[in-house]
Amino acid sequence: MTRRILLDGLPAAALFVVALVVRLQQHHDALLYPDGYQYLLMARGISEHLQLTTVLGPHGDVFRPNADAAAKPLFPMVVSVFHAFGLSWLDAARLVTAVAGAAAVLALALLVSKLSGSQLAGIAAGGLILVSPSVGFWSGFSGPDPMAEALALGAALAFVDRRPRLGGVLTGLAIATRPEVLVIAVAAAVVSLRSAETRADVRRAAPPAVLTAGLVFALVRAPVPVHDWRLVQLSAVLLAAAVVAAILPRSATRYVTAALLVAIGYAVATQPGLRELWSSDWPLILMGAAGAMVLVREERGAHVAAFALGAAVVLGGIYVIKNPSLARYFSMLLPAAAVLAGVGLASLPRPARLAAVATAAVAVGMGVGHQVPGSRDYDMFSIVARTVAPKLPAAPLVTAAPDAYGFWLPTHSVQAMRRGARGAVLLDASQRLYDPSLTARGKVIDRITDDIAFARANGDIDAGPAVLIDGRVESRRPRAHGPEPQPAGYATP
Repeated sequence: MTRRILLDGLPAAALFVVALVVRLQQHHDALLYPDGYQYLLMARGISEHLQLTTVLGPHGDVFRPNADAAAKPLFPMVVSVFHAFGLSWLDAARLVTAVAGAAAVLALALLVSKLSGSQLAGIAAGGLILVSPSVGFWSGFSGPDPMAEALALGAALAFVDRRPRLGGVLTGLAIATRPEVLVIAVAAAVVSLRSAETRADVRRAAPPAVLTAGLVFALVRAPVPVHDWRLVQLSAVLLAAAVVAAILPRSATRYVTAALLVAIGYAVATQPGLRELWSSDWPLILMGAAGAMVLVREERGAHVAAFALGAAVVLGGIYVIKNPSLARYFSMLLPAAAVLAGVGLASLPRPARLAAVATAAVAVGMGVGHQVPGSRDYDMFSIVARTVAPKLPAAPLVTAAPDAYGFWLPTHSVQAMRRGARGAVLLDASQRLYDPSLTARGKVIDRITDDIAFARANGDIDAGPAVLIDGRVESRRPRAHGPEPQPAGYATP
């Protein structure tokens, strides 16, 4: 018996090891701004006093995460634990992210194996996610996304395996990692209540889910802010639709659900972020669509297809509101395509299955070489911080990006840019983006022009200089006709 268990677990263990090696290799040295810096500073605050706040150097500003980051405390909590064992902040974040990415691949493979009854189909589905250009690129940045995917897939696996309490715990952890998981969890629970077979599972899973998520937020006293009312409105619409689906007869439910999914799906499909995702991951998306068409032929497969497509469309609708132009968010929908592809593959007759595997291998081979736009190892803030560090006076560093420079210069006082602030004022790409109405008057200490560039969220690149001024922040004077004359010692970016 033990030998049989080891033999059955060997392919899964091998897949996890391969996935971990790949994800470590794909990890980027650069941090996403502001996300990566926010999470690492939150981790620093947790290690200091079990709170998400910290001080940016001696007599510096108090860092408080923005509303979006504060709603995701689990990732920085885990990073702080790894840091406590002697790893640097960057190494701890890198290891947590890579392990979570590998766990997501394994959880998806096990889920597909359980749904299809085929271990080969599960490994194939895990392999599809592992070689996905978009998933590989965006999973390489230190952050909570791979962890949320691993926990959500693990929760789905637990529910399929009829272990609802474990599923509830994993769902609660996933909500504390990316709160939009709550929308899917509640919608799935409402729909599941109409079936006697799953109603008991919902009752068993709900208390652990609520308790786990609440405990994570309470432990670090994380606020639960509402930072975008449009998301609340969309969530209300989706939950209302789920309630209607639970009340209506089954035949009517299909039509109502299909109409809602088509409407949201159309809104998702027309976004620039999804078009960018298509350019790099069209093989996986096509295989997911083909798998869905295969699965709808019989009742159990139709349930799998409905859940995977429903989860993808609901999340896609949330990400349309969050940032419709960024492929990073839409890449988190690709595990649903891999589930559909894997389960659909296992349901085909053997000859058709072999043909599908060969076709999929060719398609994946065509897509693997595609490079997702973006930089892997470039970080403007680390370059500027390293350059100005030896030249900083005793005065505070005043910047429009105190979180980034507060992380790279932990022993120097860092303050947010505001009118009247005095110190070493840094006018760089972040100032031009976030505080364009401010400038500084004083003595120029340093001017950095080479090898720096800042990518804005809309894809624009700011390769302008970074100027360090010993002086005072003041409002930029309006220009009447042409460039404003600049007296000696006055500098603008």
